[in-house]
Amino acid sequence: MHISVSGFPPDTTEEELREPLEEFGAVIKNIKIEPSADDHNYMALINVDTNETGCKILAEKINGRVWKGRKLRARYFLFVK
Repeated sequence: MHISVSGFPPDTTEEELREPLEEFGAVIKNIKIEPSADDHNYMALINVDTNETGCKILAEKINGRVWKGRKLRARYFLFVK
């Protein structure tokens, strides 16, 4: 399962994103930060080891949370092959 998180500052590292997610109990497989020309549109694609319900709950906990002075946006989704 995957979660996309956006709205964080451009100097944020993968490790900085990993720590708060793991505090929620998430098991993170990997994180990929997508660069952007616009400081407000950075996005991280986070591969989480959980089922759809767990991913949905994690995204709901993150969405709207203020972190490093910015409001985060999060959503969960499946990759369909």
